[in-house]
Amino acid sequence: MEDHYDIIVVGAGVAGLSTALAGVEQLVEAGTEDISIAVLERSSREMRGGSSRWTGAYLRMADGSTVSDNFIEDMMAFSEGYSDEKIVRRLAAEAPDALDWLGQQGVAFEHLPTIFLTAARPRLLPVGGGKAVVERLADKVESYGVEILYETAFQRLVYEDGRLAGIEVGTPQGTALLKTKAVVLASGGFEGNPEMLARYFPHPVHRLRNISPGGEHNKGEGIEAALAVGAKPAGEFNSFHAEPVDPRSRMPEAVVMLFPYGILVNKLGVRFADEGEETIDETYERISRSFLTQPGQTAYCICDQRVFEIPNYHHALGTDAEPVTAATPEELAEKLGLPKAALRDTIENYNKACAQNATAAFLPLRKDGNAARGIAPGKSNWAMPLTKLPYVAWPLVCSIVFTYGGIATDTESQVLDRDDRPIPGLYAAGEITGLYYGKYPGATSFLRGAVYGRIAGRNAANFVADRG
Repeated sequence: MEDHYDIIVVGAGVAGLSTALAGVEQLVEAGTEDISIAVLERSSREMRGGSSRWTGAYLRMADGSTVSDNFIEDMMAFSEGYSDEKIVRRLAAEAPDALDWLGQQGVAFEHLPTIFLTAARPRLLPVGGGKAVVERLADKVESYGVEILYETAFQRLVYEDGRLAGIEVGTPQGTALLKTKAVVLASGGFEGNPEMLARYFPHPVHRLRNISPGGEHNKGEGIEAALAVGAKPAGEFNSFHAEPVDPRSRMPEAVVMLFPYGILVNKLGVRFADEGEETIDETYERISRSFLTQPGQTAYCICDQRVFEIPNYHHALGTDAEPVTAATPEELAEKLGLPKAALRDTIENYNKACAQNATAAFLPLRKDGNAARGIAPGKSNWAMPLTKLPYVAWPLVCSIVFTYGGIATDTESQVLDRDDRPIPGLYAAGEITGLYYGKYPGATSFLRGAVYGRIAGRNAANFVADRG
């Protein structure tokens, strides 16, 4: 391992690899290829990419050259105006160019099936998901001579005489100091750090599982190191992007997104949410977080055989565990460990409400207006009685995809201090930057990693080239 690199990028997910590739391209174009770049990766080569490796990498794009309708308006509304609008606007403006650039690296995009059987906004996906993007970008940066230092974990920023001088890292051989002129933090959030989760989150976190193995690598050191040198915090530190997963499965993203077509009950055997309030892409996060306030932080999705008649229902199932089946409410309750009388009454009352209020044909792929009223809570759509037996059920818990809290940057990916001034030589991109508040505007995180990674790479390259 060298002890000096001109630019060090922390993290080899989509943000970090986009940074490194954009940076080296900028240097080649300027004729300054002698400037060295290294990328730190906590994991092994086989597991490189952090959370980016495991995601479907949904993109909030109508097509490769156009963001989805109301892109900016949705992002600002979901955060109730707390997101930095300048950041959001540049994200929307540069997203098409970023996808074109990824396409030039060999990444293909299509409107592939998603886990959402109903959706308010389209999603464009890279063929092969995030793993394909990570592998393509990693191979590309290494072909330029950029070193990816595997099993190397960032620990802290090192300053000498008030200037950024290097970073301290942990390796299997021990601690090392790497000198540098510029650092780009792209090491994700803190979903892999139980201590930080417990510090910021209002609910017990020992039951909270990561959506994928990549999240376990995100320990939050980048955030803590930046805050320690005066960086401004941004984003909602006590919140996170959530998805409902089957706790029996060890598959990454073991989601069950079928609850709009059945009911959700807690360990008391009673319903606690409107399962059909909106399209699934608009409700799954709020529903998932609501599990945290239920007994045992657990819920159960109960459907009947009608769910298997829904076109492409299997796309909404990421779990590899078979559903629990039963011919009666009492049998189902026994298998799930729920109170028999309570579950029986819940199903009977729900079925009666459906029979009284259903006014339209069951339309599983769009809001159908079939409502169940006169029960609490009511159900706004897809309220069909559970009468086509046997029942099928999946246990569900809330998983954490990524955290919202991070550090503030400007539209040039420069880390800002607490007086909103750029910290010289320090940049950040991706989930380490705090942008989200309240409701996550789906399919924007991977996209912002690519967009602001490119910006960070170009600016870090210019910064180092200017310093000579």
